[in-house]
Formats: sequence, C-alpha cells, structure tokens
Amino acid sequence: MYDWLLQENVGAVVIENIQLRQRHDTDKRFNRFTHNFKKKKLTDTIIRRGMRLGFRIKKVNPAYTSVIGRFKYMKTYGLSVHESAALVIGRRGLGYQERLPKELIDAIKTKVKRHLIAVLGSMEESYKQSKSGKKQRQYIAIMLRKIENFKQEHEWSLWNILHKCCWLNQYQIQLKGV
Repeated sequence: MYDWLLQENVGAVVIENIQLRQRHDTDKRFNRFTHNFKKKKLTDTIIRRGMRLGFRIKKVNPAYTSVIGRFKYMKTYGLSVHESAALVIGRRGLGYQERLPKELIDAIKTKVKRHLIAVLGSMEESYKQSKSGKKQRQYIAIMLRKIENFKQEHEWSLWNILHKCCWLNQYQIQLKGV
C-alpha cells in the first residue's frame, strides 16, 4: 500500500481511531471477535511503517461515517457504502465537516417529523402507559425537539436521526419503524 502511495506522491494517511471498549454486556461471540482481532497490532504496524517512510498519520473519529457516506456520497459518486465511508474518513482527515445537504434537512423536517408524530398518535393507549411505551415516547419527543432546534444541535445528532428513521431504496429516502 505505501509503495503505491509513494508513487502517487501522497504525504499523509488517515485512519479510523477505532476503540472497541466494552460499554455493554457482550456475548461469547463478540468477546471472541474482539480478542482475536489484532486491531492494536495492525494499527501500530500501519503507523510505524508510515512514519518510517515519512508519511503524516492522522487518526479520526469514525462516528457516522457509514451513514454520512450512504446518504451523501453513495448516489453522487456511485460508490458502495464502504467506499463512501472511506471518503468521509478522508475528508475528516482533511478537516472538512459533514453538514447535512439541504434536501436531507427538508426530508427530516417534513417526512421524518410527520412520521414520528404519526407513530406517537398511533400508539395504543395501554402501550403508552407501559414502561417501554413511556421510554419510546420520550425518545421520539427528544428526536422531535432536535428536529425543531436543528440549527443548535450538533451535526451528528441529525445524522443519528436520519440513521434511526430512514433507509435508502434505489437512492430514494424511505422511512422505517422507530
């Protein structure tokens, strides 16, 4: 990889700052995956070899890169989800912020907001009073507040709403259950 980068006169490499911290209960399969995954060794090798060859190495936060890539770059450039996520990682390494395009903001303000209000209205009265129903109502209310105050919200919270409520079907935004 570095040989090709040297041929292309590339001076920097951007990698994900992946941290597999255990913040929740895990099952045996997840524990085996994280134990066998030699993330630290692979990352150290990439960094060490890159620095030895004179590359600048930058680690970036990988949060929402797949979501941003899927909704923002996949259609525009005809990329897969993984390629568009890599594009987002590279852009973060260059210092760009990923703002929501106007069409996605409009979709959130119209389609998603209407959908969330409909979900709230269609809840059975008995479910609304249950513990899980109350939690879901609170969660939907938080999302609706974030949509209303989207200019004051952090960009990632809007990407999170898009991730939770929408999916792409033939590059068309479709709503999904909350």
